[in-house]
Amino acid sequence: MPNNAFFTCQLHNGPETADATCLILNDALQINTLQKQLRLDFSAIRSFKLKNYQLLIETSNSTVGLSGLGRQTENFFEKLWLAYNSRCKEALFIEGPVLYEGEGDFILSEQGEAQQGLAKIALYPNCLAIYPQNFNARRFPLCFSETPNAESYRLSLSLDTGDFLQISRLGRNCLDVFEKICHQRSQIIQQWNDLHQELAAQLPNRLGDNVDEYEQMQQLGCHIISGLYTTDSEGFWFAGLHHGKAAVELVSQEQTATYLYQYDSPDALFESTLRHAMESVALHREVIFTDLSDKPLYQMTVQRSRFLQFLRDHNTGRLIHNSGWAAGLSSFFS
Repeated sequence: MPNNAFFTCQLHNGPETADATCLILNDALQINTLQKQLRLDFSAIRSFKLKNYQLLIETSNSTVGLSGLGRQTENFFEKLWLAYNSRCKEALFIEGPVLYEGEGDFILSEQGEAQQGLAKIALYPNCLAIYPQNFNARRFPLCFSETPNAESYRLSLSLDTGDFLQISRLGRNCLDVFEKICHQRSQIIQQWNDLHQELAAQLPNRLGDNVDEYEQMQQLGCHIISGLYTTDSEGFWFAGLHHGKAAVELVSQEQTATYLYQYDSPDALFESTLRHAMESVALHREVIFTDLSDKPLYQMTVQRSRFLQFLRDHNTGRLIHNSGWAAGLSSFFS
């Protein structure tokens, strides 16, 4: 059946039950009845599951049920899952060929909180991703990962933050997937470290028009850090950290502002969060600071990254590069 085929079903929306047709789009599920149209943007879908041949879709403020799909029930569910995953992949800014794709059980632990379930699992050149039947898709960057482990047909991957992912029930593919993860991780970490060493050595020359901002942060007693977004881009960032405050500068060909943050955690923890956030957005730096009210894709991005959530929650403003910039920065750190 073609990807955009209509499915006939019954819609259960609160007290309402009506005959309906459904169309799975790239970014939403379109449900039509004789009386109205209901568009469920994927950014608003929190989970979906099959229960007694009824598909239950939980959104931000309600639960919608679809029944009467008959023999097409499982086909419809699989197509919805794949379309939702494709949108999640787009939101996570994942690019590059798929090196492995399968399905298995997962356990994900973030900041000590664990969740588990069934997920589509995919390995890409620079990350391992899981796509469960809910809004908890995650991208595990290999450049920040610890040595993978394989035991009793379970694969585990930890990040330098302590976050932990375990996948199992991969069948005969388990050891092959493990070897691919190890190989990719080794390559990415070597490349990531080499490029950051080059950045540190060449930083004064690569600052260009941003050298004044860099020197001003140094004069204010800031601890200066810098980093890349990706391994295949010249773009980079630097930041000045000082006693629970940070000023972040995005170095690019575009004229950008200086973004300001305040936080109660140690500077080292903020640095780790910043590095993860910057790597995760790649060249889509606007997701860090832009208004998301009319950007459903970026809403999905932030929802699936605790690092981006932290930055957005702790942003206290920005300084435009004009004649008052230096005084504004000095006042911020005072």
